[in-house]
Amino acid sequence: MFALPISGVSPVSWDAGPVAHRGSAVAAALLGGAVAGACYRSVRTVRQVRALVPLHEAPPDPGVFPAAVTVVVPARDEAAVIDDCLRGIRAQTYADRDPAALRVVVVDDGSTDGTGDLARAHAAADERIRVVRVDGPPPGWAGKVHAMHVGVEAAGPPGAGEWLLFVDADTVLAPDLLARLLLTADAVDADLVSTPGGPPPRRSAAWPLLMPPGLQLIGENAAPDGRGAKAFAIGHCILLRRSHYDKIGGWESMAGLRNEDVALATSVRDHGGVTRLVDGLDHVTTTGMDPFAQGWASFRKSFVAGTRQSVPVLLVGGLGQVALSLAAPVALGFGVRRRRPLLAAAGVIGWVAQGVAHAHTARYMRAGPELAPLAPFTGALFGGVLLDGAVRVLSGTASWKGRRSGS
Repeated sequence: MFALPISGVSPVSWDAGPVAHRGSAVAAALLGGAVAGACYRSVRTVRQVRALVPLHEAPPDPGVFPAAVTVVVPARDEAAVIDDCLRGIRAQTYADRDPAALRVVVVDDGSTDGTGDLARAHAAADERIRVVRVDGPPPGWAGKVHAMHVGVEAAGPPGAGEWLLFVDADTVLAPDLLARLLLTADAVDADLVSTPGGPPPRRSAAWPLLMPPGLQLIGENAAPDGRGAKAFAIGHCILLRRSHYDKIGGWESMAGLRNEDVALATSVRDHGGVTRLVDGLDHVTTTGMDPFAQGWASFRKSFVAGTRQSVPVLLVGGLGQVALSLAAPVALGFGVRRRRPLLAAAGVIGWVAQGVAHAHTARYMRAGPELAPLAPFTGALFGGVLLDGAVRVLSGTASWKGRRSGS
């Protein structure tokens, strides 16, 4: 209670206790709700990670699959990585018995470095490889989608039972990867299987800091088993039945989209196909997240594309990610300070739940679970990716590899 002296009037007393108490109760309720939301997200993440399909063992006979496979590699200014990518593709044991079962189309998408020259050197050494040059997408097309469309068209008409394998140029496949992906698709009766790439030997800070919360956030919007609002696929490595590619209208049906991996999987699912995200990280390596700035930019591009450059969605998503991530430690601190043991206990439970979810996702992504105790803070850091995306869209600087977002 405190007194307000007013001239000519007796002091007026006002008890601030009830108001402060109500404010504290409202804050506690809001924090409790946010912690509950964080716990729900964590439980859902653990369930999704446990549902991921393991990669099938490689067959003893490398010629067990008679179907042809066409590999399409879109490449724009990838001189630093395209050589390793193509070496990995050429070394696939799947084609040991019949080299004609594998063909490769590299699409040099307006590169200004030595990407095309390196790809043509591989083509000269291996008749299974063809290099096609394009100078950017036509109006209405996103660059990578157009490059992959050109690659499929250049491969010619499909063969019986043919599969398409889309591989990013910064991705290296282990020799038995293709055979194992085909076996996995057969085992789960899938028409599309996809795997993210694992970290390179020299892992950047982006991997342990950004990958677990990033995968969690993507998984909340696209399900690894294809049963959510959207189906989950990752563009590093996507294996798809050619018949289902044709059934959905190919890349032409999603020409202007930039979240092409999720869009492709969702379209296959919506047209009656089965999609699965599999664990092939020990057999696929990507350098697309190294160094940290490139990893940040890669995630930013994905979310700018996934939200169709919606500033409100990016802002709300970013702020919501920060708020839900930090709710548990804030609730713990608030509960201790205001002597609210239930709220403090909720904060501890929420913190532990986030740590468990982070550890599960980190183990799947080969990111190492050692940062699990910092999960609220790495989650909040990832909120910055979305907020940065909103700023880039507002300023007109949302771009990727020298092109404005969307081209």
